[in-house]
Amino acid sequence: MKILIIHEIDWEKKVIFEPHHLAELFSIQGHEVFVIDCAQPNSKDFIKGMHTRTLPNYSRVYDNANITLIRPASFLVKGVNRMVHYFSCKKVIEKTIQERRIEKIFLYGSITNGVQTIKIAQERKIPVIYRVLDISHELINISGIKQVAKKLESKVISNANLVLTTTNDLSRYAIEMGAKKNNVEVFPLGVNFQDFKPMEKSSELQKELDIKENDKVIIFVGTMYTFAGIKNIINEFSLFEKNVKLIIIGEGPDFDRIKLQVQSKKLEENIILLGFIPQNLIAKYIALADICINPFEINQITNRILPTKILEYLACKKPVLSTPLIGTKETLLNEEYGIIYSTEREFVVKLSELLDDELKLKEIGEKGFEYIIKNHDWKKLSSQLIKKIDGMN
Repeated sequence: MKILIIHEIDWEKKVIFEPHHLAELFSIQGHEVFVIDCAQPNSKDFIKGMHTRTLPNYSRVYDNANITLIRPASFLVKGVNRMVHYFSCKKVIEKTIQERRIEKIFLYGSITNGVQTIKIAQERKIPVIYRVLDISHELINISGIKQVAKKLESKVISNANLVLTTTNDLSRYAIEMGAKKNNVEVFPLGVNFQDFKPMEKSSELQKELDIKENDKVIIFVGTMYTFAGIKNIINEFSLFEKNVKLIIIGEGPDFDRIKLQVQSKKLEENIILLGFIPQNLIAKYIALADICINPFEINQITNRILPTKILEYLACKKPVLSTPLIGTKETLLNEEYGIIYSTEREFVVKLSELLDDELKLKEIGEKGFEYIIKNHDWKKLSSQLIKKIDGMN
């Protein structure tokens, strides 16, 4: 089968997302996979970015994968690149579909390149599977642009042949946005067990990070958004014992502010900011944790989702404390799934209590690992997904 995956992120940026896994796993299973992305602003690549580029034999996650990455021309200047891409990508999508004889389209973008994809696919009678990972328009801060983005998102959702969501609550959202109920299904998020797995603690890494044997370690992995909830934990860090260490892995819009907050409270010895770490090394750090956290503030962006980081924590056999996001609670019901829930207000107090109960944390982590192995293996899920879309007309 010839599959086209369209996304509105930069495929080569640091963080690896779901479509990277699926594209490469589809190719390993013998399918021809083409990806069209949207390059992010980068002054070094400005000249390159002005021309459509095709990168054959491309992979990032799996050594034996082989996809073709197509990068439409754009002005790689912040605030301009997406606008230019909006107009330039249509010809590239159309040309790719025609020349590569695409049979199925897997669409992740809605605002930047979704409407163009839907229009071309309808003209050529090619099925479009639209994946809902979050509420795209809510990530936009400017009110007028957000409203336009919401309309574009609604148009894509309501016209896709199949809408695959990650949670029951996102399914309800898709229907609210115009999708036909019969066209909406929940399809689980996956984990790459090649990278995320239980590991022994590295004494070398403990020494490097100045973590002592009696220290209690909390780990957060993810993009530093303003709603990540990290600032609240830093503000209440005095409630922890002196031997508590918080390791934060990731970068993002709020990273510099978080760094300044840590410095202003003189918590550099207790809060370790590591920035970006390649995906295949993260499990080594998670192995140091007594507990992993997802302290997201509950809002229109976060409440309906299941953050992938939670599944990756569980795959490393670590217990999780999370705020009670509706989308997450509908999938991971309770401690039997490796997770405990706490409100934002009580989060630090609950975290402190849990750190004192080593046996309970170990038991919860083991239960979460059992669940994740059975239900969230990307290799199994990608095979199931291929069977699902292969029968679509």
